[in-house]
Amino acid sequence: LKPNWFRRLVRTPTQRFACPPLSAGRLIVAMATPPAKKQKTGEEAAAEPEAKDAEMKEEEKKPAVPEPPKELEEDAPACKKPKNTEAAQFLVQDTTLNLMQSASYGVLTSLREGGMQHLLAGARANLGVSKGRYMFEVKILENLGAGEYRGGFAPRFALHLGFGTADSNLFVGDAEDTIGFDGFGSLLYNKTRTKGARRVPDTHGTVLAVVLNLEAGHANFNTVSLFANGLRISQPQQLPESLKGKALYPMVSFKHATIHVNCGPVPLAPLPFTCRMVSDAVNADVTVAKATEPADGKYEVVFPIGIPDEGTFDRLDLFIKKHPKYLELSDRMIMEWVAKSGIRKHAAKKGSNDKPEKQFGVRELDDDSARRAMYAMAPLQPRNYVVMEVKSNLIADERKALLERFSGPMFKKVADIGIGEATADYKKAMQAMILREKQEKSDKMFRLQQEEKKRKKAIEKKQKETAKAKKKAEKEAKKRVEAMKAKAEAAKKKAEAEKAGKKEDEEEKKEEEKEDDKEEEEEEEDEEPEEPEEPEQDPPKVTLDVDEKTLVHRPVTTPDLAPLVMSANFAQFSLPEESEGFDHIRYDWSKGAKADEYLKQWKISRKTNSRVEELRPSAWFHQRVQQWQQATQEWRQKVSEWKTQSQKKMKLRETKKSQRLQAMARLESQAKASAAKPMDKRTEKDAEMDKKREEEKAELEKQAAEAEAAEEQEKDAEEEAEKAFLELDIFGADDVNDVAGGIPLYRDFQSEDWTLMQLVFELNLLVHAFTHDVADPERPGVHVDHLGFYFKKYFNKELRPKDYGVESVKELCEIVDDKVLYFTADDVLASQLDGEFETPAVLPKVIEAARRYRRLRIDLGEKGAALKLSASAGQGGSRGAAGGGGGGGGGHQGWQNRSGGYGPAAPQKFGKGSHPYGGKTGGGKGWAGGKR
Repeated sequence: LKPNWFRRLVRTPTQRFACPPLSAGRLIVAMATPPAKKQKTGEEAAAEPEAKDAEMKEEEKKPAVPEPPKELEEDAPACKKPKNTEAAQFLVQDTTLNLMQSASYGVLTSLREGGMQHLLAGARANLGVSKGRYMFEVKILENLGAGEYRGGFAPRFALHLGFGTADSNLFVGDAEDTIGFDGFGSLLYNKTRTKGARRVPDTHGTVLAVVLNLEAGHANFNTVSLFANGLRISQPQQLPESLKGKALYPMVSFKHATIHVNCGPVPLAPLPFTCRMVSDAVNADVTVAKATEPADGKYEVVFPIGIPDEGTFDRLDLFIKKHPKYLELSDRMIMEWVAKSGIRKHAAKKGSNDKPEKQFGVRELDDDSARRAMYAMAPLQPRNYVVMEVKSNLIADERKALLERFSGPMFKKVADIGIGEATADYKKAMQAMILREKQEKSDKMFRLQQEEKKRKKAIEKKQKETAKAKKKAEKEAKKRVEAMKAKAEAAKKKAEAEKAGKKEDEEEKKEEEKEDDKEEEEEEEDEEPEEPEEPEQDPPKVTLDVDEKTLVHRPVTTPDLAPLVMSANFAQFSLPEESEGFDHIRYDWSKGAKADEYLKQWKISRKTNSRVEELRPSAWFHQRVQQWQQATQEWRQKVSEWKTQSQKKMKLRETKKSQRLQAMARLESQAKASAAKPMDKRTEKDAEMDKKREEEKAELEKQAAEAEAAEEQEKDAEEEAEKAFLELDIFGADDVNDVAGGIPLYRDFQSEDWTLMQLVFELNLLVHAFTHDVADPERPGVHVDHLGFYFKKYFNKELRPKDYGVESVKELCEIVDDKVLYFTADDVLASQLDGEFETPAVLPKVIEAARRYRRLRIDLGEKGAALKLSASAGQGGSRGAAGGGGGGGGGHQGWQNRSGGYGPAAPQKFGKGSHPYGGKTGGGKGWAGGKR
């Protein structure tokens, strides 16, 4: 529903402007003579000139509209000098991959599929001018806009045209060696846009022209101008110093359009003055770029091969600088191309140099469609390429897939190997680059410091000015008060003098003048001279220190390969062979066998220092865990039974002794009662009872003697067993469950002993499980830097040295004094225990030996001998972490509430959620029910 005012507003034109018909009376009135003008009064007539003067003054105040500057370009004179005979064209090597040319010269279009529709297509003509005044035109044949596109991000029309040097990139205004205009009439140079005065029409049929004036002595010498449909759009723009004196070639870069580039000889839209076109240039003014065709007719496809993070991309940049006509094919090149096309990357991680993170919000760019289109177009165009794939160029199977793309007869496939000892030129270039980066950082820091000084100085100046103004205001206020007092006093004196008939003397006037001069002098003294501004200082020059001078490769913040990609693939790295399909193998650094040996040693070092991200615990590991769970469960049960049995023996002994004592007391009480009975009242029955009590007493005394003898015998046996236990050769014991008189070896284990034994088992098993599961003889074991990572992967809990009272994992392995666990010279964890020992009973022996030695050190008063385990030691930060199909504590804290709850492990295969050290669901109860 619309309001009434809206209905009135949207009435039809007929309704809006219709007038009622005029009647005869109204028509007469309308045709009658207009009334005579009213005569102006004298005041109105006098005021009229003044109003006109005011209007004229207002018009004078308004800024005058500037007249367009005079056209300084004149008609080109007739020329009889020899002219260029080469046809203007766009060489394949001077175009982007997504540019398509028509069979007839000059019609260009860009690919519109696979993400290429979002990227600028660029081209540079083969005719460059270094003198004279010349022009070229671009006619818009098709502006696709976004109407025909159906997708998430619609590509936009763009057109840039201008001039560039022979070795410039193919995007107008993107660097110091190109200059031109965009569709808004703005000047483009070195990634900077200078806003233009008028927008360029971008409709079908529009003809744009760029005039380059290199006529020495002309008013517009060394300028470029833009015209549209024969009319000037921009005033002449000066060429930068980087382009003066060089041959400049017509360039265009566009997207989502079809254009016609006309280099002459006849213009499509004549200008206000005649101007020769580029193809109609004089021979002396033009330079013709030739196509670099190989001698054998085969274009090179170079595959750079180098070790990641050892100058791979720096070496590529040096190669491209030396061979500018080679086109780089890589993800890095696509990222730069997208940036030059005006598409901004969303905030994302950098990823790696080989595979940068692509988050542009454009489906075809984010899903690698543009990369696939790039590799589909490259084999169709005769030009030289550099295929920069760091990982793929090092793996035989992936190299083969890349080689198959360029299997055509016009390509020569070359492997360029840069591994080993770098060349002197490379080292020199890297030193210069390191110094340049260091100087840039120093200059940036210096500028920030200078700006901070200026800011502080401005603040101090402002504070002084404020204080000065405040002081001045206080003085002026004081002067006003004093002046008022003086005035009142003077008035009073004057009144008194007038009464007395006297006049003011001239001396008083002189005194007043002196006081005024004195006040002015005080004001001048208060004014402090301004401090002179410090002259601009140049940033200090930096030099390389001793360590930096030894660097061979430039340190980079972004790795060539992501850590996960590196760890999963570096073991497959190899050098190429001609049998793979290469036509030539070129060694840039170390040659042949030396390069092979360098790569081999690098892989061994990498295997020691890198993690195996994809490693998963094997069935062998799970089997050892099950055996350990069963053994520890038996030991816990055995020590509990032994303690219970000992307590029962002692209790039974005490019970029998108590019963004998009670029986003796009863007999004595009865004997006393019988003895107290008078003889005359005693009967034969009493005599029989006394005799029976005496016999019973004798029997009790006999039993007591026998019990005492048996007890003494048991005590002697226990003392002998205890002595044997204390003097036991721990590692010579056959059965840890009964080492002497039924005493288990682990009888005196406390909470920290069980936790320590668990830790030793886990670290020992980790050493052997890693070697078993990796199955690579070149990997010596678990490096100290990755111990926590593998511990978490295998046992599903964190390894925190501080829980065991130490600061590092190296100190953690030194808790056991028998050096069961130790680190090699390469910081690799090793164990003296065999991974295939028949029974895990060796671990209680190790821990008992360590416990006794620790006890001795404590008794001797040695500081630091006692263990300092926290309550969370062995838990890894999560209770009940051993749940899952494989059996776990199911939420119990495990024995002694310290080591994580192990539960009975199922003998079946280990599937999802069946990790014996942790799963998402709880298993059975931990052995001993999580109790002590």
